[in-house]
Amino acid sequence: MIRKIRESQGTKTWLLALVIMIVMLSSGCSGTTTTSGQQAEENGGNEQLGYPRTIKHLAGETVIESEPQKIVTPYISFADYLAVLDVYPIGSQGVDIIKQNFPSLSKKFEGKEVEDLGMEVNLEKMLALEPDFILAADDMKDQYDQLSQIAKTVILPQAGDWRETLLQIAEAIGKVDKATEVLAEFDRKSAEYKEQLAFRAGESVMFVMYNGKDSFITWNDGRFDPFYDGLGLTRMPNLDATGQLSLESLADLNPYHLFIINNWQVPVAGGVKEALKDSAVWNSMQAVKNGHVYYLEDPSLPGPMALAKIDGIEYIMDALRQK
Repeated sequence: MIRKIRESQGTKTWLLALVIMIVMLSSGCSGTTTTSGQQAEENGGNEQLGYPRTIKHLAGETVIESEPQKIVTPYISFADYLAVLDVYPIGSQGVDIIKQNFPSLSKKFEGKEVEDLGMEVNLEKMLALEPDFILAADDMKDQYDQLSQIAKTVILPQAGDWRETLLQIAEAIGKVDKATEVLAEFDRKSAEYKEQLAFRAGESVMFVMYNGKDSFITWNDGRFDPFYDGLGLTRMPNLDATGQLSLESLADLNPYHLFIINNWQVPVAGGVKEALKDSAVWNSMQAVKNGHVYYLEDPSLPGPMALAKIDGIEYIMDALRQK
């Protein structure tokens, strides 16, 4: 069985860059529901269903006999969701990468024993951990049968709606009450911060990631809706959904507030401000002139992860609050 799994794995190279860019550039659409994921939030997180429970997912249906105790996830983003629910897998993809480059999630992982399965996930190591539940993404859908021989397996979208994904995972592992509590607190804080940021109404806000060589990545595909809608921020007009943006094009857009998200794959000595300090185009922008350029250390902000949204409103509030 392991030989077959490893042969299947050999057809894929889960390179770090590919995984992270899939997370960040995916459209955020979702085509999967659990038996009652959305309903669970509407019902206030009632967990009286108990076990066994049947979870519908991208590879069919899985019957979960009891609350999972030994969870592994071969998808780095799902470690984020589990941490938000105060549940930590015994094994996960990319633990070392998390600790080195993702400060919010790394802080959650402090003191927790989580085996690193690697970025090219080592399924033999996964098997040796003897998990009772595998939380995988749709890039492993074709290996569902093999994974199911190791443990009960659920396959969810890589970049689904973060609220829905949180509830889907919570339902499978018996943490729906926790998920609804997290979402309620997120909504409460968003409403509070929106009121406090009302004085920023009309001041355009833009999120970009510096890609080196005077190039930026930008998005307008809904992934920042929890910030724009939740905090009442003003969107940039006439912005393409997703794509590369030159420095000149960024200057033409000329946002009032500019958030630059850390691109740890393209490190820039001294940071973006240092790299562009002598650029006349950069210095012509109103955000630069007025000191409204903010550097966000955690690169997960554009991704679909729950913690990125929960901590994201704190980062944005800290930047935009009246000094």
